[in-house]
Amino acid sequence: MRKITIQLLIVMTTILIGVSCSKDKGKIIKEEIDEKNLTPCPKNANCQYLFTENADLNEAGSGLITGPYRLFWADIQTPGIRTTLYIKAPMEGKSFSFNKQAILDGKVKLTRSCAACLMTPFRLIEDGYVKGINLRPDKQADQTRWLLEAEIILEAIGQPAKRDTLHVKQYFDPNFVFN
Repeated sequence: MRKITIQLLIVMTTILIGVSCSKDKGKIIKEEIDEKNLTPCPKNANCQYLFTENADLNEAGSGLITGPYRLFWADIQTPGIRTTLYIKAPMEGKSFSFNKQAILDGKVKLTRSCAACLMTPFRLIEDGYVKGINLRPDKQADQTRWLLEAEIILEAIGQPAKRDTLHVKQYFDPNFVFN
């Protein structure tokens, strides 16, 4: 009887340890985002970090339409090149976090355009994160401010060994609200 009890306890302990170790695997824990080391705007560039509520991207992925998301965008324009990172966050909540699967599921979009240059096209790959927190949750949308941090890993199409990391950590202010 004692041998069976000991074996049963060992099995239960193993199961509990296994469950606790695998819990939340692949998720980013919602942590505070410190307000230090914000991403600077590149020299000779124009940068905007904005958001709107009840929005989405059009079919082309470059225009805003009415939709179910709180849509954030970081728009960086340097001479001849424009890079825009779109983040489709849920409307509810005072914070959010995305893991790599959410990025692959289309919650993050990246557009780069250059009118007169040759650029290697990049795509989002299976790594990165995005997290955001509302710094004024008691205010209405047009008076609030969000702090977002995103690290997105990009891979050159047709050249998997060529990778780039896009890092944004910045305040996002309201632009307009769709009704």
